[in-house]
Amino acid sequence: MDHLEPIPLWTLVANIKQEISCGQGKIETRYSTKQFSPGTKVYIIDWYAGMCQAITLIGMSRDTKRLITIVIRAEWVENFRVRLCYNPKVCSKIKTYFDKEETGMQRYTEKFVNDMFIGIPQWNDLTN
Repeated sequence: MDHLEPIPLWTLVANIKQEISCGQGKIETRYSTKQFSPGTKVYIIDWYAGMCQAITLIGMSRDTKRLITIVIRAEWVENFRVRLCYNPKVCSKIKTYFDKEETGMQRYTEKFVNDMFIGIPQWNDLTN
């Protein structure tokens, strides 16, 4: 029996920041987020382009050590890079996320990933 290798997907990869400014006037400093440890590698799979603040990502949870899909603020991630994802669990989560949409994976293309790669860091520059 042949076992087919999962088809890799283009993804926008980033890391959770070590220090996050928050609170009134962003004068308070937190070390990473409640869900992720500092430096955690995350896969950004969607964005809210009109809002310029929130992104959907997949990453290894700090508490459960399982992959979770969550929406967080775009300014909490750094070190953006476009990479092919070969991790079958991450690829499966991406497909599950987009299968909820009427068009399915049709929206999740290499161009979409590259658009996020260009757009999200620009948002972060505007908020800092």
